[in-house]
Amino acid sequence: MAPIPVILLGLGSIGLTIGKAVADERQLEAIAGVDIDPKVLGRRLAEVCDADLPEIVVVDSLAATHAPAGAVVLQATGSRLEAIKDQLVAAITCGYHVVSTCEELVWPWDDHPALAGEINRLAREHEVTVLGVGVNPGFVMDTLPVLLSRAAGDLEAVHVKRIVDLTTRRLPLQRKMGVGMEPARVREQLDHEQIGHVGLSNSVQMLAAGLGWHMDVIDVDSRPIVARESTETGLGAIPPGKVIGIRQRATGMARGLPRLILELVMEAQAEGGTHDEILIDGAQSLRLRLDGLQGDTATAILMVNQALRICDFPPGLQTMLSVPLLPEKANVER
Repeated sequence: MAPIPVILLGLGSIGLTIGKAVADERQLEAIAGVDIDPKVLGRRLAEVCDADLPEIVVVDSLAATHAPAGAVVLQATGSRLEAIKDQLVAAITCGYHVVSTCEELVWPWDDHPALAGEINRLAREHEVTVLGVGVNPGFVMDTLPVLLSRAAGDLEAVHVKRIVDLTTRRLPLQRKMGVGMEPARVREQLDHEQIGHVGLSNSVQMLAAGLGWHMDVIDVDSRPIVARESTETGLGAIPPGKVIGIRQRATGMARGLPRLILELVMEAQAEGGTHDEILIDGAQSLRLRLDGLQGDTATAILMVNQALRICDFPPGLQTMLSVPLLPEKANVER
């Protein structure tokens, strides 16, 4: 069977990781790379990604790729849905499927209902599928708890906690989490949503939908984590009093009770290292712990795995809750 043609849209740090994952998957073939950064434009994709990819040069638009309809766009260009809308429209109207890392696309139905509806309608008209994926949001704090809850019986509450040791992650993420900054400046930027994690409330919305619950209120509290002692980071040693990360907590309230609690701690030298915990309180209370789930790598793998299957998914704007675990066309021995 011929490999699935894919277009790498966005060649920043996440895009490069996705490129390497594509190179390792024989069932996918990179046929184009797209980015507007002058530093990569015109360079060979294999060189940019430092991976075994075809000898093609990076171009500045989807139109310049001349890719055939039915190709899969692997988009890694932004976190906000409004910012990437035009790219989605361009891909859909060319007849391309899209798998995207955009956090707000993972579950856009509550915050952007009109835009989500527009994308869904356009994708159905062109008989393509659009899907937002990622480790968080998109998997560990929403999809996985929904799946685990199926074995818990009557539920009372779900608590998910993700701890990320920032010293193991890329420098742009450390800067995005305010590492080395003054606490007051970080608080100000958090208030204006200029830094910090995007998508925590989307995870609450997606988790609630997967459980069949309605949240009356979703409250998100974000605060800087201040160093108590000198802390080594990729940005150098951070002295006491400066920021070494951000703690965010989203609480979904129903009938005056906290039913969904999602905590995200992204901190340099985080105690216990990177790990995730899912606590389900119900007729059968469950606890699941994952150690070492590396965000960038796992996101790239999720992108590749969904690119392999997206041609078999129903057309339209889908989510990780609506796509089948086993596509209808899958070749499985029975």
